Amino acid sequence: MSFSDDLKQFEDKTRQKMTVIPRKVALEVLRRVVMRTPVRSGRARGNWQTSVGSPMGNEVARTDKGGGATISAAVPTIESWDAANVAIFLMNNVPYIQRLEDGYSDQAPAGMVKITVAEFEGLVEAIGRASA
Repeated sequence: MSFSDDLKQFEDKTRQKMTVIPRKVALEVLRRVVMRTPVRSGRARGNWQTSVGSPMGNEVARTDKGGGATISAAVPTIESWDAANVAIFLMNNVPYIQRLEDGYSDQAPAGMVKITVAEFEGLVEAIGRASA
């Protein structure tokens, strides 16, 4: 193998990691937020959505007490992301989501998103190490 081939191989491997790691991080962030969302009817948990490039402003007609359907619905969007896109958005548009985040429910007195954000750096490091 030539030096040029070595550089090309390094470039290809780096590009792959630049796509795979953010996707894995996004999926894990989504999983943590969804599973931390308090459940009464499943409406709040079922309304977590992902999009690429810009946020979505609508509520979806999905209830999901277990969280699996919400996470599964997001996988194709997260997998469609590539490094050319600006961002992967995670949003929830039920009118009471901020109250839940602020501790309104005894099921999540410290919120869902702020806990996950506090874990973010360690999450990225762990996924990066596992993908090395």
